[in-house]
Amino acid sequence: MSFAKLQENLRAEGWFVEWNMPCCQSCAWAEVDHDDLEKVLFNHSQDCEIESEYEDCYYCGGEGGMWLEEGTADEEWDDCPECGGSGEEYFSAPADADTSVSGFICNTPEMQSGSLFCYAGDKKGVENLKSILPIIEQSGCAYDWNGDGASRIYISW
Repeated sequence: MSFAKLQENLRAEGWFVEWNMPCCQSCAWAEVDHDDLEKVLFNHSQDCEIESEYEDCYYCGGEGGMWLEEGTADEEWDDCPECGGSGEEYFSAPADADTSVSGFICNTPEMQSGSLFCYAGDKKGVENLKSILPIIEQSGCAYDWNGDGASRIYISW
């Protein structure tokens, strides 16, 4: 698998390289723990999220909960214990899916053949990314990028 090789090779060069950082670019950048933010390459949950298939929860009929002691003075709405109040049940998550980020069911690198990646788009960040393009290829990966700091790089394996 070439992503693992890419990750290993870039980490050896002092890069922070991660898969499935939390949520979106903003949330993920807030989680980056690396001294040199211009040597960072990651994707986030929205890049590798699995298209979900939901159905109405059988237990609550898609209502998300139920009344406790309906028709009494002690009426109280309670979230459904099966769906947690969403009213939906997920039926097609692969057993090996990445569920490390709360609220997301994501592909692992092995389940995907490539992804968009975030990096520092300033002048130094672009220079650093350009300098590792040969390492990306030597790792058995390919890339699609226009060289502009305002666009993300797509890396495939």
